[in-house]
Amino acid sequence: MQNVVGISVIAGVMGTGLGGLIGVFFGKQSLKSMSYVLSFAGGIMVSIVCFDLIPESLELSNIWGTMLGISIGVGMVFLLNTLIDWITTRMIGKSHMEEHDAIEELHHQDPLMAKLAEAGQSNIRMIKAGIIMLCAIALHNLPEGMAIGSGTTHDAALGIVLAIMIAIHNIPEGMAIAVPLCAGGMGFGKTIFLTALSGVPTLFGAVLGYWIGNISDYFIALSLAGAGGAMLYVTYCEIMPQVILMNKGRTPAIFTLVGLMAGLLLIQVLGH
Repeated sequence: MQNVVGISVIAGVMGTGLGGLIGVFFGKQSLKSMSYVLSFAGGIMVSIVCFDLIPESLELSNIWGTMLGISIGVGMVFLLNTLIDWITTRMIGKSHMEEHDAIEELHHQDPLMAKLAEAGQSNIRMIKAGIIMLCAIALHNLPEGMAIGSGTTHDAALGIVLAIMIAIHNIPEGMAIAVPLCAGGMGFGKTIFLTALSGVPTLFGAVLGYWIGNISDYFIALSLAGAGGAMLYVTYCEIMPQVILMNKGRTPAIFTLVGLMAGLLLIQVLGH
């Protein structure tokens, strides 16, 4: 259990905290750099899921159990996204939601930030937008933590691989929280602290995943497949479309391929 707590803190709190630190100093000027980080993280995710999580799940159960787990993982993240979009719609109004572009939709909360900026609203309102972004990302960190917990239950090396991958993925998320908070005039120290705080649900998710995985081999398989489904949804329905809208060149695709190979290397180096 101590290992689960330790690596989940590194993946969640330190990952988003580092992103917050970068966001404080560079802000939106590093949008293209964010696309490269997201592409790299997406490649690692696909690699770990396809070459480690799903094969392990198949080994511990069968094709039907694995497919059920993937479906549960996809459904969980889909419902979380639906909840986030519903909250966003209530806060900024349906009319503005219909007007914003595709990249705003992927960011969930960017429409609110844009509306506040255009209207010249107070710094407090901008900080409010950052807090909502924080809550949205905190919800996303829960299933990521479950992936770490269930992976560690089966193999400590797998848990470490997942923690590294999730930490990289959390860097641009931390930047997304820090930018509106800084724009609202919040201090650097408090901004970084709140950004890191959004990673705490990773810890709770890890403990839950570890507990579920200890019930039986079938539940381990279900948890691994569920984690894989959640990460595939995040990669293909959020990360990749967002990267394409951020940077239409071919360079992000190269970073994705490099991430894919880096994931394979991690699996090999850690002996899993």
